[in-house]
Amino acid sequence: MFGRPKQKQAETFAVLDIGSSKVVCLIGKEEPGMGVRLIGKGFGVSSGVKHGAVIDLEAAEAGIRSAVEKAERAAGVTVHGVNVNVALRSLRSQHMRVQTEFASGEVADRDLKRVMNSSLSELSQPDYAILHAIPMQWSVDGEVGIDDPRGMFGKSLGVDMHFVLGGMGPLRNLAHCIERCHLEIRSVTASPYASALSVLTEDERDLGVTVIDMGAGVTSVAVFRDNVLVHVDAMGVGGRNVTKDIARGLSTPPEAAERIKTIYGSALHGADDDSAMVPCPPVGAQDRLQHHPRAHVTAIVRSRIEETFEILNERLHNAGMDNFAGRQIVLTGGAAQLNGVRELAELIFNKRVRIGQPHGIFGLDQSLTESDFAVATGLLKQAYENPGEAISGPPDLSGRRYRERRYSGHPIGRSFQWLRENF
Repeated sequence: MFGRPKQKQAETFAVLDIGSSKVVCLIGKEEPGMGVRLIGKGFGVSSGVKHGAVIDLEAAEAGIRSAVEKAERAAGVTVHGVNVNVALRSLRSQHMRVQTEFASGEVADRDLKRVMNSSLSELSQPDYAILHAIPMQWSVDGEVGIDDPRGMFGKSLGVDMHFVLGGMGPLRNLAHCIERCHLEIRSVTASPYASALSVLTEDERDLGVTVIDMGAGVTSVAVFRDNVLVHVDAMGVGGRNVTKDIARGLSTPPEAAERIKTIYGSALHGADDDSAMVPCPPVGAQDRLQHHPRAHVTAIVRSRIEETFEILNERLHNAGMDNFAGRQIVLTGGAAQLNGVRELAELIFNKRVRIGQPHGIFGLDQSLTESDFAVATGLLKQAYENPGEAISGPPDLSGRRYRERRYSGHPIGRSFQWLRENF
């Protein structure tokens, strides 16, 4: 007798959001025909990370281990590999158009792969690693704007590629830190991209939208148009800078400044800000408790947030993305939760602004639907989706993987490549 066919076992994935203030580990399990269900979560303190880069291996390792162990206990599984995020000041975009000629015929998968591999080999950025290689649109015999050229006939095939790059040095340190935790990196995703996957709707990605992820150490941007990621940028300013400004402006310890920011912080002036007083613990042990008008706190917070938005607005304009990105902005990250940030963003960018909330994952409790968990939940969603990119797996930190493909431009190399693809 024949046995009953074995059912495919639901796959389990673990993701790590390594930020400048906290480490989040989420473990999800596939729900056949439905999506992803969260089965475990864990949190750790990220004291060894600054501006998204590892600056203390032991402290960063401790935060990662703590988050992973808590998630493992909650899920009842052991984690061996993780999908991680990257929020570095060095995040940047580069675009490239590649075209190849071939014998007239039907465009097949191998032709798409050959053109995308050609773009990977032509990209020369020795100090940067490729995090994402996204085909934006294709062209066949000069006809542009094609989403999927497979099955079409022509003599030339071209593609517009969008590369998201990250600094090689910080990426190597991050990889080394994760390896010290006896974990394997399965993939690396730019933080604003992961955040966007968690909070955006398909209509927003199609019509044009900008996601601004306001983390503790880095504020990063992802721009979508026609359902494709078209631009990424980052700057080393975040919520922690607001805390430092409050600490310096009110002469109070950083821990007290963080509490003041959370309870009293606002980017908009209130009617009673001049009369309401904020208690500020002193820096020195012998000093007495001080009180400052809430208007002083508001002025400090507004100044830093306003400056950050103005710099981002100028950088998006210089990149040609201000109008191209449409009329919608979505804010994520812990700093986006400060009172008045959304209204200030509407004023500076002159666009509609909303606070993004994670969705699309079963089992999320109320705490994980806040905007500061958009990156972690986005990583979990991406683990179960086909991103349609030219590369997969962890980035090449050796710098050799794509350089070795450049020989294919030689006639003999092209012959060997054609033989491999067709026989």
